[in-house]
Amino acid sequence: MARRPVLLPRGRLIAHRGGGAHAPENTLQALAGVPMLGTDWAEVDVRLTGCGTPVLLHDPDLDATTSGRGPLAAVAAADLAGLDAALWFGAGAVAEPPATLARALALAARIGLGLNLELKPPAEAGEDAALGLVTAVARAIEAAPLPPGRLVVTSTSAAVVSLATRLLPTLPVGPVLRRPADAATMAGVITTADLVVMNACRFGPRAIRALRSRADPPLVLVYGTDSRRRLRRLIRAGAAAAIVDAPDRILGAPLPTPLLPVWLRRLRNRWRKERG
Repeated sequence: MARRPVLLPRGRLIAHRGGGAHAPENTLQALAGVPMLGTDWAEVDVRLTGCGTPVLLHDPDLDATTSGRGPLAAVAAADLAGLDAALWFGAGAVAEPPATLARALALAARIGLGLNLELKPPAEAGEDAALGLVTAVARAIEAAPLPPGRLVVTSTSAAVVSLATRLLPTLPVGPVLRRPADAATMAGVITTADLVVMNACRFGPRAIRALRSRADPPLVLVYGTDSRRRLRRLIRAGAAAAIVDAPDRILGAPLPTPLLPVWLRRLRNRWRKERG
């Protein structure tokens, strides 16, 4: 089976969640700033609202990175307009509602950005939930397609990967492997995957070389480390690119970032809501 081509990012780096070290993750303002980080690709997370609209959000609930509360799956897309997905970040972030995938695709096309869409179905989701997610994403992509080689679809769900391979036949699709056990449970989709995304903290050069030594090898992307030394080793072993929070730091030209770590700001946002 011929692999679908991917135009690799500048500097072999992809901005994780749109460059979450510098701007509120998975927002339009984060995507707009990606070119300043030294790359032309971003990774974003995609989930469905209760009415089936794909939006950019990492967590299943709204609490960590928006002004809202509760599961995204319990909220209609129209209700998102009244929420803020940015000001929790601080450091000059501008208020904006959670971004729909449609708006993210339109922005990416306008500024020449490649996107890695990580599709996130609900936890313990069955085949119907996976189908709903992939179908909604396919509609959004059909309405606002990016140039060939500038859009890939990934997921930690084997069901989502299988469905995306079938329903998005022109796009590169592949699994996200978080731990070595995933390589066994995802073996069926790895065989036909165009790319495989691997956790750099759990997989080393040997695992990458094993994938790349196949007769028709998939592209390998890595995530989970900001260590330049480790990334160099993984790229030498055959990784095509790395998904990182701050591409500018890896490239040796760091831009100013807020002093408070992102993970702590996310916790602070939750804590403030719990305090009422």
